[in-house]
Amino acid sequence: MQSRVILIAFLAFIVPFYAHGACVEANNSRFLLHDDEATDLKHGLTWKRCAVGMRWNAEKQNCSGEVLGLGLNEALEYAKKQGNGWRVPTGEELSTLFVEKCEGPWIDTTVFPDVAASDFGEGAAFWTSTEAIPDTFYFFDFTNGYVDMHSRGFHLSVFLVR
Repeated sequence: MQSRVILIAFLAFIVPFYAHGACVEANNSRFLLHDDEATDLKHGLTWKRCAVGMRWNAEKQNCSGEVLGLGLNEALEYAKKQGNGWRVPTGEELSTLFVEKCEGPWIDTTVFPDVAASDFGEGAAFWTSTEAIPDTFYFFDFTNGYVDMHSRGFHLSVFLVR
C-alpha cells in the first residue's frame, strides 16, 4: 500500500513537468520581419503579417481594422489583384505557420499578432488553395490547431503568401 502511495505521488509530481516539456515555444528567429511582411528563412516564403482586410500598424506593431471573411473564389481573386506574386497559400505552405503550443493560438503571435481577430465565433480559420475532395478545400484553424475542409462559398480568413 505504501509503495502505491509513493508511486502515485511521484507520478503526480512528474507528469506536470513532462506535459510542459511537450510544449513548443514560438521561434520567430526564423522570420525576417519588415513592416507588414514576414520572410520565413527556413521555407523561403514571404507572408503578409495581417489577415486580408486588416492593415499593419507600424507604430503599435500590430494589425488594425476588420478581417474580411471571403469565399475561396473571392480570396483567389483578391490575391491576384494584389500583384507582385501574392496568392492564397497551399495547405503545405500554411502548415509551416503552425506552432504547437500549450495554449492557443497555434501561430507565432509576434510575427502574426492579431490572428484572434479572425475568430468569427468558430475559430481563426484560414483558407488554403489545396483541394481536399472535388470542390472542397482545406482550411487551418489557428485557434485550436485543427485542419478541416469547406466548400468554396464558405467565408473564412486569408493570409497571403508569395
